[in-house]
Amino acid sequence: MKEFLRTILPVSLWAYLSRAKRQLELLKTSIRLKLSLPPKKRLRKIQFEIHLAEHCNLNCAGCNHFSPIADPELADPEEFTRDFERMGELFGHECERIFLMGGEPLLHPEIVRLMKTARANFPSARIVLYTNGILLPQKDAEFWAACRDNNIRIMISLYPIKLDVEAIREAAKKYNVPLAWTSAPEAALKDSSFVISPLDTSGSGDMVKSFAYCFESNNCINLKHGKLFTCVFAAHVHHFSKKFGVEIPITEADCIDIYQETDGEAVLEKLARPIPACRYCSGGRFTKSSRKIHWHHSQQDISEWV
Repeated sequence: MKEFLRTILPVSLWAYLSRAKRQLELLKTSIRLKLSLPPKKRLRKIQFEIHLAEHCNLNCAGCNHFSPIADPELADPEEFTRDFERMGELFGHECERIFLMGGEPLLHPEIVRLMKTARANFPSARIVLYTNGILLPQKDAEFWAACRDNNIRIMISLYPIKLDVEAIREAAKKYNVPLAWTSAPEAALKDSSFVISPLDTSGSGDMVKSFAYCFESNNCINLKHGKLFTCVFAAHVHHFSKKFGVEIPITEADCIDIYQETDGEAVLEKLARPIPACRYCSGGRFTKSSRKIHWHHSQQDISEWV
């Protein structure tokens, strides 16, 4: 329903409604904190995302997946299969939604195999391939047929770059593949801006408040090398630490080993709790420390993230 509304509503109205919803969520979070209640409710059903490639072919400044500073790395198909089979066992093959992401997922030469694996283990999940769309016009019939046959939706994150929108639309229509855009293509060509949440490299933040006000926590759950992380930051900040020599420790307390857990419900409970790494996060895109930037290519400078 959300993707359908995104396609029929004007961009300005969609943005207003999205922000209004987020402001309501922040108000509810504030009330829960004041009443000393858990800052977030556990999910009723698991939802997660996974990188098919750590690196990207676009390299956006301030990327919260740290793709511009990540070494080239592709998901190992064998590990991917093992992890998805284990996730299926742990959660009874039931899942709300799965985002196949990156980096840029279309950089993976075996993406068709990975999409089939995801669908085989979660037959009823909403599976979405998130891409910047640059490589879509080059994809062959096997790719588009795999999207159709495995009910994989495509979501294109739009930026002010040249993109063959009509070719993409025609291919999606030809193969009957659901296609959506993060914004209207015409609007994205004019300008694209977004809000980033700077890192607190001192680690002096309030763990509970950062978790509570963060949009990503318990929402953008990441599966990485057999472990679940409650947010994007904890799963991928090691790229930042390696690039700039600023150590932001990620320990066993920051993730959940899916091979050590036996109860999916207990996992959902743990994902809804703050983690030590939250001390290094300023609390999300809607806090006072967040800042708006206009899209541009990354210069791989630390100032883009702090």
